[in-house]
Amino acid sequence: MARLDPKFVGQVIALAKVIDKFDYYKILQVQRQASLGQIRKAYHKQSRIFHPDRYFHLDDKAFKDSIFRISKRVTEAYVTLRDAQKRSFYDKQLEETQGQKLRYTEESDQAQKQSKKEEIGKTDQGRRMYRQGMQLLDRKDFRGAERAFKMAAAYEPDNELFKQKAEEAGAQIKTDYAIK
Repeated sequence: MARLDPKFVGQVIALAKVIDKFDYYKILQVQRQASLGQIRKAYHKQSRIFHPDRYFHLDDKAFKDSIFRISKRVTEAYVTLRDAQKRSFYDKQLEETQGQKLRYTEESDQAQKQSKKEEIGKTDQGRRMYRQGMQLLDRKDFRGAERAFKMAAAYEPDNELFKQKAEEAGAQIKTDYAIK
């Protein structure tokens, strides 16, 4: 059974103590503008080095815990950076917090979903009426679309998008005053 280099063991334990201070790009050792292929390649390189299965036979609990901690963060980094939406949200978080928020957590995922919802509307009724208005616009039913957008705006009076869409639909209504 091969023994590990004590220097490597010390480096792993030291890395595990400070890994929470690293952003995902530093963990995978890639640039922020790295392509998906570069990220994938870096992940596979890091996971080969730090995968816990390579060291399961060892007795050193501190080393094994450190390897597990690092492996978990490497995987977390890859899962976040390989998904375009998660990556852009993570990058935005890094910029907004000047690098203080270094992890994409379940709360980050919920915040991303919430911000996406709020782009359209804050209430279920407002979003439903907005979707209905968009469908009516597609069918060229401008009167119905205007009504739907006005209803959406009634649920959310501060939503400028709903008001704007109601005006756009209203402007499309052609009034025919000709006597028949």
